[in-house]
Amino acid sequence: MIMLATVTLLALAGCTPPAESSASPQGRGGTTVPIPAAAPTGLPGQASIEAPFDPATPTWNRYHTHAQTIAILESYHARYPQLTRLDTIGSSIHGHPLVVMEITNRETGPAAEKPAIYLDGGIHAQELTASEVVLYTMDHLLTGHGTDPRVTELLDTRAFYLHPKVNPAGSDLVLREDQWMRSTPRPVDENGDGIPDSDPPMDLDGDGRILQMRIPDPDGNRVADADDPRIMRPRTEDDTGPFYRVEREGIDGNGDGRIASDGIGGSDMNRNFPYNWAPLYRQPGSYNFPLSEPETWALANFVNDHPNITQIIHGHTSGGFIYRLPSASNPATFDTVDLALIEDLGAWYTEDTGRPVIPSATDPVDHRYGTFISFAYFASGIVGWVPEYWPGPASWVPDATGDGRITEADWHRANDERFGGAYFTDWTPFDHPQLGPVEIGGWHTKYWSQNPPYELLEEELRTQLPWILEMAARSPLVTVSEPRFEVLDDTRVAVEVTVTNTGWLATHLTRRGAEGNVQPDGEVRDPVVPAPLAVLEVGGGRPESGNGRIRFGHLAGSNPHTNSVSEQSRTLRWIVVRSGDADGAATGNASAPRDLHVHITISTAKGGTVRTEGRLQPPE
Repeated sequence: MIMLATVTLLALAGCTPPAESSASPQGRGGTTVPIPAAAPTGLPGQASIEAPFDPATPTWNRYHTHAQTIAILESYHARYPQLTRLDTIGSSIHGHPLVVMEITNRETGPAAEKPAIYLDGGIHAQELTASEVVLYTMDHLLTGHGTDPRVTELLDTRAFYLHPKVNPAGSDLVLREDQWMRSTPRPVDENGDGIPDSDPPMDLDGDGRILQMRIPDPDGNRVADADDPRIMRPRTEDDTGPFYRVEREGIDGNGDGRIASDGIGGSDMNRNFPYNWAPLYRQPGSYNFPLSEPETWALANFVNDHPNITQIIHGHTSGGFIYRLPSASNPATFDTVDLALIEDLGAWYTEDTGRPVIPSATDPVDHRYGTFISFAYFASGIVGWVPEYWPGPASWVPDATGDGRITEADWHRANDERFGGAYFTDWTPFDHPQLGPVEIGGWHTKYWSQNPPYELLEEELRTQLPWILEMAARSPLVTVSEPRFEVLDDTRVAVEVTVTNTGWLATHLTRRGAEGNVQPDGEVRDPVVPAPLAVLEVGGGRPESGNGRIRFGHLAGSNPHTNSVSEQSRTLRWIVVRSGDADGAATGNASAPRDLHVHITISTAKGGTVRTEGRLQPPE
C-alpha cells in the first residue's frame, strides 16, 4: 500500500510542510491530492546537487543551489580578500539574501572609482545556466589575476559586480523540487479561480521529477511513433490509434477541468522595472506596480547607487543569442547613433561565437514592457544586454539520418549513446487519482533543451568569457597628466592638466547619457550622466577666483559612433595666487612666495576617478 503525502504551498515552496494528518489530503482548490511519499531518485545529476562539495574548488558540471552559491562566494572572498567584497543588497520574497560580489584590485583604487560592468543571472527561475556563467566568470577573474595579463589589467583598472542569484527562491524550487516556473514564488492567481497558485504541476510518482503524462484520449492529438514509441508525434488522418494527449505531470487541483492550470508564482520580474512599465492587460507578469518585488527594488537601487556601471549583462537561458536594445520601447524612436554603437558592440559577440545579436523590441506596440536593460538605458545611459545562453540540442546533436534536420529521433540517439539515456524517462504506467491509468515520462527538458546537460555545461560557460571580458574592456577610462606650471608674475601661476579618455565608450556612454535640460545658451543641465568634475586643492596658495572646482564637458571615446562630443582630451587651466612666506619678517622678505603644491582630482561617473599632484618651488 502506498502511503500518501499532503501537498501544500509550503512544501512546494521549499519550506517545512505541516505534520502528517490522518485526514484525506486536500489541494489548495479543495480537491483531494494523493501522491506517493516515495523517496525521490533524483534528476540527472541531482545527486550532485545535494552531495557534499568543496566551495573552494567548484566543478562546472552541476547547477548550484542558493546556499551552495553563497558558500562559493564566501570561500572565494576568504581566499582573495584584496580583490573581493561581498554585499547583501536586499532579500528575496522568502528572505534569501541577495548577494553581490565586487571584484577589483583595491591596491590600484576602490571599485567606486573605476568603470564597472554588472553581470547577473537567474532572474527567471528555470534559467539556471545564467547563474553558473556568473560564478564561472568570478572564478576566471580571481584565479587569473596576476597570471593572466588581460585579467590582471582589467582588475587593475576596472571593477566587476557579480550577482549570480537574482531570484534565489525561484531557482531553488526548480533545483530542489523540479518545479516549472519562470517567476518568483509570489502567489498569483493565473487561472481566475480566485485562489493563487491553486493548481501547480506535481511530482505524482515521487521520483523527484515533474515530467509529462501520456493520457489515453480518443480525441488526442498525439500518437506513439511506430519506429520509436517514446516519441509522441502529431496525429495524422491516416493514424488508427491509440491516441493520446500529453499534459504536464499533475492533477486538476481546483476542478476547472484543466491539469496544472495555475503554477507557483506568476510575476515576471523582467517586466517589473519602471521604464515603460505596463499593467497586466498589456504585459502579462508585470504585477501590480513597478518595482513591486523586493528583488527588482534591490536591483534598481543597486544600479542607482553604483553610477560607475557602464554595461549590464543580464543573463538568461536559452536560445543561443543575445537580445540587445531597444527593449520595452518603440524601436522607431530609438536613437540611431546609439543603435549603431550597440550594433558595433554586439558584432564582436557574433564574430567570436557565431551566435546572433537581435533587438528585443521590433514592433511599435507589441513588445516587452518594463525590462531591466531598458530601465538602465533610459535612467542611466547604460548599454544593456540579455544573453540567452545555450542554443539547445540542435547545436551539438548529430543529424544521424542525414536529412538536414535534427529530429527527436536524433535527440534520443544522442541521449542514449552519449548519456546512457539519462535525460529521458521511459513512459511508465501510473494510476492517476483523477484520470485513471496514464503513463508518466518524457524529456527532462530543463537539463536538455532549456539548460545544457550537466556534461556540456562547462563548455557553454567557457564560450561566454571572451565577450564578457571584451565588454568590460570597452568602457571609458580617463587619465590625467602631471600638472604643468606657468609663472605669470611674482604671485600668480597658471596650472594646467590634460584629461584624456583612453577608452572605447565616451564618458557619457551613449547619446542618452548626454541628454539633459538644454538651456538657451546651450548649457546642458542635469544630464543623465553627470559631466566630469575637476577639483583643485592648493597648498601655499589659493585659486584666484572661484573654489577651484571645474565642471567640464564629456569626453569622446575611440568608437566612431558618438557625435555628442568629439574631443577625447581636454586641457583644464586654473590661475593660482601664491601665498607669502609666514616667516618673512624674520628673513627681511615678507613677500617671499612659498612652495606651491597642487593636488587635482578628476571625477567621472563612468570613466573612473584619477588624481595627480605637483610642486612648484619658489624662485631663488
